[in-house]
Amino acid sequence: MNQNKVITIIDRLKDLYSFINTHYFEVEDFSLCILLSMISRTHMIALGQPGIAKSAILRSVVDAIDFENLEGTPYFHIQMGSDVSPNNVFGAPDIDYFKKHGIIKRHYKGFLPDAVIAFCSEFYRVNDQVANSGLLTILNEGEFKNGTDTVKTKLRFFMADTNFFPKQSDDLDAEESDLKLQALHDRFLSRVFVKPLIDPDNKLKMIMMDDSKTFDQKIPLEDIVFLQDHIDQVELSEKVARLMIDIATELHDKHHIFISPRRLKLSRNLVKANALFNHRFHCQTDDLIALQFTLWQKEEDLIKVKDLIYDKMNLPKLHAEEYTILMDSIQEELDRNINNSMDFEDYDSDVLYEQAIHATVKLLERIANQYPHPERYQEISKVKFHIETAYKRLLSERNLI
Repeated sequence: MNQNKVITIIDRLKDLYSFINTHYFEVEDFSLCILLSMISRTHMIALGQPGIAKSAILRSVVDAIDFENLEGTPYFHIQMGSDVSPNNVFGAPDIDYFKKHGIIKRHYKGFLPDAVIAFCSEFYRVNDQVANSGLLTILNEGEFKNGTDTVKTKLRFFMADTNFFPKQSDDLDAEESDLKLQALHDRFLSRVFVKPLIDPDNKLKMIMMDDSKTFDQKIPLEDIVFLQDHIDQVELSEKVARLMIDIATELHDKHHIFISPRRLKLSRNLVKANALFNHRFHCQTDDLIALQFTLWQKEEDLIKVKDLIYDKMNLPKLHAEEYTILMDSIQEELDRNINNSMDFEDYDSDVLYEQAIHATVKLLERIANQYPHPERYQEISKVKFHIETAYKRLLSERNLI
């Protein structure tokens, strides 16, 4: 593998990652999932409520790709619905061929079987006609049965979004339509849950933002293909592989979440992609974070999966150290600003304390977002108490001035 070339390509993808996370907000996991999936040639689906920019972010990734000098249909997009027919997805039938042979053969150029990158909105609104006309085979084997011919597709990355997941067979209210969708659902190795905006400051930034700003680079598709074709050359150590097995085993034993051997094996490419995204050609424990996109089935699984991955990565201890450093820096900056400003006429300690209090609140919100149940982690519980105590002290000091 040409390591210099890989790092150059990854740096462009990192620039795209930064653009997405400054143009949109609170979508770090979503944007990371997209890019890791693309690097590892993994089909991905995003779950979330309508109107939270799922489609917009996916389209921004497509807009950043340079499709020049490419054979086939560069990009195919469709929004699923009851009125979408196989003709809309796979191309119109060749009438003359049907009359002569009695077999449906499609003009698939310009449609999904010919696409290199594909994006499907509202994926699980797919009807039976489309689902049974070759969609599963395209996603599973990368092949399309066209008449008596088998077409090897050019598909390099398939992404989708949805407002709901099909119910599982063990759900009491599962219907036949849900069970039919399960085979398609299983084809998405990467799954990411996209939450609505929570932070009021980010909502304000969203409203005030200049929407005309676009990503000012183009990433050649051939560069993405290069990464995909060389992902196997990233070294996966036995230690990391054993930790993957431990996570899958404990998810089953503790939470009754079944991870098939097929899903577990394919997940290694996302772990390798995370290593590449961090300029490494070997996997380490930190790269297990990519498993958060592959090992959950229901929304209620998310916290269980993430907590277990964090345990294996020893993240609570590392995060606790990081939170402590951040809180110390907030206090140090406050002290420094007071010492440097108190001799000036416009000195206003109340403003300086407000800034420190605001920064502390943001830090506590970050902890709450990363650890919804901090009591499960001794290190996190301890540092959270420390920061809450510092917050109360700052409020008290401000009130006394």
